[in-house]
Amino acid sequence: MKNLFHIWNEVNNLGSYILGGNVADRRQIILSCDGDRFVVPVTPKTYKVQTEQNNRVVDIIDTGEAQLFGNPKLTRLSFACFFPQPEHEYPFVVGDSSAPSECVEKIIKWKESKRPVRVIITNSPVNLMMAIKSFAYREQDGSRDIYYELSFVEWRALNVPSANNDKQVDEKTGLKQRPTERTASKAATAIKKSRDILEASKRAYGKVQYWRGIANANGLKNLALKNLRDVVVKERQRTGV
Repeated sequence: MKNLFHIWNEVNNLGSYILGGNVADRRQIILSCDGDRFVVPVTPKTYKVQTEQNNRVVDIIDTGEAQLFGNPKLTRLSFACFFPQPEHEYPFVVGDSSAPSECVEKIIKWKESKRPVRVIITNSPVNLMMAIKSFAYREQDGSRDIYYELSFVEWRALNVPSANNDKQVDEKTGLKQRPTERTASKAATAIKKSRDILEASKRAYGKVQYWRGIANANGLKNLALKNLRDVVVKERQRTGV
């Protein structure tokens, strides 16, 4: 006979079964890493997605506060539930029926592999490549189910060109070419240091309103960057403001 705690555990998590609806339409959380696939056994009642924008508020002399739009930050995802013992035969299990210890070992293995994990929550907007940020687990009611909390941070591939590509080898000598320093054109000046793009615009053109000229000349997409150095100010832009 199941003990009282075990019965309460089953009733308490029945909401996961109800949330999923019919058997064929139950929501699932599907994780995959390097071809290995894992469907979370019990779908959590809730999950949390956090998105942010790297905006910054600056204080401009004689103007007051101004909002600078930055780039999106990495998306965060977290949820908590439990890995059930297969022998309990819970009716709300919708994923893998592995032993809780095996589920724990898989998550830890993926976390320590330093490889991204594809996270898909069916019937939701969540379909992201992510890195496992934290994983905590425990037993609490004598049922041998393992309860856990799992959190992820979005993973983005960095398209960095290789330093050893063929284009950097001189065909005559067979030696790698030395990197050349980029120099500003003769029709341009440079501001060695400025606090932000608004200060650079003020110093270059006398007004903060002309920050777009600074952004275009330097290819700045993140307007909330601080401590700018060697900011290029093109002469044609100076005369056009």
